[in-house]
Amino acid sequence: MKGAGSMHFLPGYSMLAATATTLMLSIIFLILSQQSKKNYMRLWGISWLIYSAMYLLDFLNLHTQLTPTYYFMFRQIVALAGSHIFLLGTFHFFQRKPIRPLFLTTLFLLFLTLLYPSVDFIYTLAIIPNVMYCSGLLIIAGCMFISYSWTQNLPEKLMASFFIILWGILINHFGFSLKHQVLAVATYFIGLFTINVLILVLIIIYFKKLRFLDIKRSSRFRLLVENSSDSMFLYDYKTQGFEYVSPAISELIGVTDKQLYQMPDRFFDCVNTLEKHKSIVGIFSRPISEAGGGILCLYQSGVITKWSEIHYLPIRDNTGTVTAIEGILRDITEQKSMEEDLKAAEQAKKEFLENISHEIKTPVTLIQGYTESLLNKIVPVESTDTYLKMIGSKAMMLTTLVDDLAQVSHFASQSMEYQFYEHHAREVFTELLNQCDFQISQSGHKPVITSSLATGAIIIVDQYRIQQVISNLINNSIRHTPVGNDIYVSCRTWANEDVLDSIPEDDDHNIPEGELVFTVSDTGNGIPEQDLPHIFERNFSGGRHIDPNAEAQSAQMAGAPHASQSPHKHSGLGLYISMQIVKQHSGSMQAKNNAHGGAEITFSIPYYS
Repeated sequence: MKGAGSMHFLPGYSMLAATATTLMLSIIFLILSQQSKKNYMRLWGISWLIYSAMYLLDFLNLHTQLTPTYYFMFRQIVALAGSHIFLLGTFHFFQRKPIRPLFLTTLFLLFLTLLYPSVDFIYTLAIIPNVMYCSGLLIIAGCMFISYSWTQNLPEKLMASFFIILWGILINHFGFSLKHQVLAVATYFIGLFTINVLILVLIIIYFKKLRFLDIKRSSRFRLLVENSSDSMFLYDYKTQGFEYVSPAISELIGVTDKQLYQMPDRFFDCVNTLEKHKSIVGIFSRPISEAGGGILCLYQSGVITKWSEIHYLPIRDNTGTVTAIEGILRDITEQKSMEEDLKAAEQAKKEFLENISHEIKTPVTLIQGYTESLLNKIVPVESTDTYLKMIGSKAMMLTTLVDDLAQVSHFASQSMEYQFYEHHAREVFTELLNQCDFQISQSGHKPVITSSLATGAIIIVDQYRIQQVISNLINNSIRHTPVGNDIYVSCRTWANEDVLDSIPEDDDHNIPEGELVFTVSDTGNGIPEQDLPHIFERNFSGGRHIDPNAEAQSAQMAGAPHASQSPHKHSGLGLYISMQIVKQHSGSMQAKNNAHGGAEITFSIPYYS
């Protein structure tokens, strides 16, 4: 230790400059740790700060001639603390749990080191184990850089490991205790060079790891965004271009992401906005001040094919200046379609209620008027039966309307019950055709009935429901045909020859033999072409012209006073109900206009042999 005084030839400012260099690098580490919030950077920075104190201690020993025992004590305390903290930082770097026995061992050795000046034998016994333990901590840290898998390449791992292990060897080499002055100077500067190079290597590793994590996060974010149902974009006001655009955005705005990168102004080429959201169009032309959003609609060939919802917000720099805008687009086409369907349903409901209200009000008003006339004895005695028949007729109309409404409700809830049985087609439809003949004749029209049914044809039907369908068709024709005109009714079977020829004889028990086709054709004014696709829809009652004279004549045939007649609007439920019943029988229903005038409505159901 006496040789320390002979080191005065080493300039003091060189040692001070070296210490300042290490101190500066340690401060850089601490600043980086504050920015990154990484514990390993903070611990490594503290260890370099402690090592700076160790070099400062060497400087003081050179100029003030510290007592050797105290010099060794302070230097070993600093070396132990710095090495242990560096190892802790390494554990955090590799996300490993620190070894608790090492912490307890370090505390015990620090306590023994404090006893150096007062207990000579402890100094003699503990100094070598202390040196070995301190170096061992750094060697463990160096080996971790090789043994654990992490983001750096092998040469960088080897370089970091080499300098850590070298520093572990040199940290406890007390150069100023050597008698050989040149060797003392050499070991001092080798140690100084090693620690500073090690600090620089770790700083480089830190920045490369940050870059790797940034790329990884960016890739993960891009993968998340590109697999998301939403589309995102980031627009930079300084470069006047997009930094990122989701590839899926083309489905919402009609322009691809590649086109947007090249020509950002095309964002709104194919989309339009509602009047209240017109400000959205200018979000890329000038920086926005606050978050916003709105609705976009994509036009293709003049038709809206997509609806999207856009939300955006400004991105500010450290000075608060808006530098970019980021946003998200969400496909709301299905939602918009549901809203439109809901509006249509509400409108249909409104029209339906208005229609039904009129349907109910008309017979109720007539019943009320007839009843008051009878009660006030205004009606002649000979006309009493006529008025009572009219009241009964209007009451029956109300009953029919209520039944129709109940059936529509059953269709909506899918709770309509059917009783399907096998019947001979001839037996069922002969009876139904007789009913048609009577119903048409009673209305003052001329029935023209034709029938051609295959012998042995079997149908599987709910007879009451089929009767209801036919009654609806006959009533519909009566309403739209002038009294005295013909109403044609035909029923025939058509065999499916082509289908039957291709089916084996032993496998035809579930295959229909053909179709039973029932047609009602009137000689009224027909159905407007624009209404043909809609006449089987619920509540549809427009388009058909009702002849007031024809209806009045029909009413007179039933015995009603002519003065009380007026053409009435039909609820539009009959054909809708008929279509639903026929569908449940695996059949179909069509409507068309005849070449000679009037409308023709046909339904068909399968029959079996």
